[in-house]
Amino acid sequence: MRTVFDILFWGSLVLLLYPLVLYPGIIWLLARLFPEPMAKALPDPLPVVSVVIPAHNEEAVVAEKIKNTLALDYPADRIEILLASDGSTDRTAEIARKTVHPSFRFLDFPERRGKLAVLTDAVSRARGELVVLTDTSAILAPDALRKAAANFADPTVGVVCGRYRIAREATPSLDARGESERGYFEFEIFQRIAESRFHSTLGAHGAFYMVRRALFPAVPAGTINDDFVIPMLILARGFRTVYEDRAVAVELHLATAAGEFRRRVRISRGNFQQIVLLLPALGTKDLRALFVFVSHKVLRAFQPFYLLGLLLSSAALPGALFQAFFLLQAAFYLLGLLALMRQSPGRFLALPLYFLSGNAAILVGFFRQLRAGKVPGRLQWEKS
Repeated sequence: MRTVFDILFWGSLVLLLYPLVLYPGIIWLLARLFPEPMAKALPDPLPVVSVVIPAHNEEAVVAEKIKNTLALDYPADRIEILLASDGSTDRTAEIARKTVHPSFRFLDFPERRGKLAVLTDAVSRARGELVVLTDTSAILAPDALRKAAANFADPTVGVVCGRYRIAREATPSLDARGESERGYFEFEIFQRIAESRFHSTLGAHGAFYMVRRALFPAVPAGTINDDFVIPMLILARGFRTVYEDRAVAVELHLATAAGEFRRRVRISRGNFQQIVLLLPALGTKDLRALFVFVSHKVLRAFQPFYLLGLLLSSAALPGALFQAFFLLQAAFYLLGLLALMRQSPGRFLALPLYFLSGNAAILVGFFRQLRAGKVPGRLQWEKS
């Protein structure tokens, strides 16, 4: 029995540390030693860009989004803006119809079908060589289109992911949870830049990414994390997905703990769904992409199970070292539970709260996907 717990402990520890601690250093080193060069240039004339904005009941932000998109630093005759409403029942359509501009088109789909169906319909009507997919709540930097489009001078590039920011000026009420979320994104950005230099990064953020319209894939109905699956299916066809940290999108932070937890459960469920979909799609044709996907996404998806293995094995194994490790884990989780019971957990409890709630969301997402299997659930429309 001792051998079983030894294997469980050390196996769980390695599987936990590899994607969180070892892989970031490995991918940074690989990016330095074996970079994949990429050409960047803006042709004259600039490529026609179609900005697709899916919307469902976005009356609070849609006017500002339209204003922001129309003000982007890109020639008016080289851009079109498609705002696609998915069965909105608030004033979204009313506000959108007030916009009269030669670059703007409003697509009003009266029946709610879900974000993916609306994206697919809108992209099929786009005329641009390049298509931008962006959320209504995301404010793009004036030069975001130019910075992203320059990457497509390289014919191997199929997708460009913009930089997502949670900024204090965009979210004045950013709390300790929000700071932890922002810290996590900075860690992700470090890895994405390294992955992009090495070969390709993974997926994108719905706030802002750009694709070649001719490569837009047929995405299976019921797909949850469309902003991850769309770039990955293009990557599986042999095109690179690169990260452009100068193409910036700023978005309001999701303020409530309950709302954030629901969002993370949905994303976690989508992670397990996309593992089943994308591992066969990637196959072994592109070993660099497969290495990044397994290291960054697949192994990390099962993190709560490694933590549970560590907790059980350290409790069962004799010796002061194992017992001390068990007590440290127990204390950390108790701090997380304490933070859950407080309305304002403060900075000291922010990390255990973020860690505990994140792993709880992964477990809930795992069991929901396990129960659902391949059967699509009800229509989803939540921010990424």
